[in-house]
This record gives sequence, structure tokens and C-alpha cells, in this order.
Amino acid sequence: MPNESLDGGQPALSGGMPPLSTSLSTLSGLRIHGVQTGGVTLKSAHYRLRRPSAFRLPAILLDPHWTSPKPILSWVIEHPEGLIVVDTGERHQAQDLNRYLAGADPVTRMFIRRNFRLHVEASAELGAQLPRLGLCARDVRWVILTHLHFDHADGLAFFPEAEVLVSRREYDAQRRVPQGAVFSLWPEGLTPSLIDYSSGAYSVFPKHWPLTQAGDVLLVPTPGHSYGHQSVLILDHDVTYFLAGDVVFDEGQLQRREIGGIVQDVGVSRASLELVRHFVLTHPTVFLPSHDPTSLERLANRQVTHLEERHG
Repeated sequence: MPNESLDGGQPALSGGMPPLSTSLSTLSGLRIHGVQTGGVTLKSAHYRLRRPSAFRLPAILLDPHWTSPKPILSWVIEHPEGLIVVDTGERHQAQDLNRYLAGADPVTRMFIRRNFRLHVEASAELGAQLPRLGLCARDVRWVILTHLHFDHADGLAFFPEAEVLVSRREYDAQRRVPQGAVFSLWPEGLTPSLIDYSSGAYSVFPKHWPLTQAGDVLLVPTPGHSYGHQSVLILDHDVTYFLAGDVVFDEGQLQRREIGGIVQDVGVSRASLELVRHFVLTHPTVFLPSHDPTSLERLANRQVTHLEERHG
């Protein structure tokens, strides 16, 4: 059977979020695992842009309201050409933000401490969950980072043998002016491979980068949430699995044409949102953002996202 149910039998995280995982065998013979490495509680203004965009950062800092805990999701793809990880999730050390952020720049340290509440048990780390899936971290060939925000990149240390793939635009800009990236958490000496997006258009996307020789796993640029955010597409006969990172925080935002409150560039983020919407409208797509509480259920059920085609 291609669809498998969520595994709710693992120990609960603080914040009431179990480290759920789900797995699916695709029609083309790949295997996709969705793994929840922890949870994060955010300011409401972080999750949803409601104020004029020029005031989005003050709105987050001053917001007294918090969301319910949201998952921090990673993805693992068993492919004949090699094991692939998309985003590495969080580690238990993030529970102690003072120690965790000791090497961060002062602005990043202040922003994370004031606006994030992290819930991560050691048993939920991706490195701990892989053996439960029958997989070994040292067998991972590629780690793709959708972007360099700390909650997507903190698990890099679990994959010492892997080639780490990052958008060049994202890496260069975050090195100049970090916005959510904490390079002190990276393994010493790690040098990622940088993606320039030299390949031409794929569907509605003006550029793409094929990862596999088979052409069934590819990257597309979806900037806006961060400088050089990218998404991962897994092509499976009549369906595309769209690993969306933080293009939006949940499927409902895609349906409502709503971007998050924490975006590097509002205009670019909206443009990426429209490209993604156009793709989903024209290709049957299982849409999987990294902080959506319903992403794992959609993966398990091979559930296609439906949008209303609205103009203007």
C-alpha cells in the first residue's frame, strides 16, 4: 500500500507535540518520510502579515499573542541515486536559548530569544529518528536546505558525509547580513555546494536545478521569506510532492494568498507565492510546508491541494 498512517506512538514533546513521522511509497518507487523534529511557538504577527509591511518587524516584537505550537518538519527521500534529506530540523540544545545562541550576532540573538519558544526532545532529533525509519545518517548523500534559518539548519551535524546544497543567493546574503541564520551552530569546516540555478525554466518557474540524473527530484527558487529560499519538487507520475519550506507556513495561507509576517522581502515573497499557486493550479500537487500541522497527514494520504483560481 502506498499510504501509511501517522506514527503516534513515540514519546510526547513538551508543548504537547509528539515527534510524529509518516512514510509513503510513491508510485514511481521512491519512499518519502516526513519527520517532525520538534515544535515552535511563534508570535501571531510572525505567522501572518496583517499590518502594513513596513511595520512587520515592530509588529512581531510588540505582539503579546502567541500561536499554538507548530511542527518543525524535515523530509527524507529514499532514492536509487542516494538518500536525500530536505532541512535538518532542530536539536535538543535549542531548549537552552542562552547557550544555544552564544555565538550568534546580537540582533539575531535578541530576535530569537524574544520571539521563539522551542520544544525539542532529544528523541525527536532527526539523527535519533532516522534509525527508527531503518536509515543511517552516514548514508545520506545530499542535504538540501530550503533556507538557512536556524530551525531548518541546526541538524547539519548529523550528516558529516553528506553534500550540503544551498542557494548561492541565500548563502552569500546570509553571510553578509544574517537574518535568522546562526552559523555558529554549523559543524566546523562545513562548506556547502552553492546552487546558481543555471538551468532554464521548469513549468511556471523561470529557473530550476535538477538534483537527480533521473530528473525526478529538482529544486526551484522561491525567494522572499529569505534572501534565496528554494523549494524541492519530487515528480511522481501524475502528482508532484512540493516540499515548500517556508514559502508559506501552511496550506491555508496558499489558498488565501496570504504570506507570513516574517519575510525578507514582501514583494518578492508575494511573487513567489503566485508562482507556487500557478503551479499548484496546473499540476496535481501534494503541498508540504515545513510548519503546517497537517502536512504529514497530507503526505500519508497523498492528498492533493485544491485552490480556487482567483484573479487580481
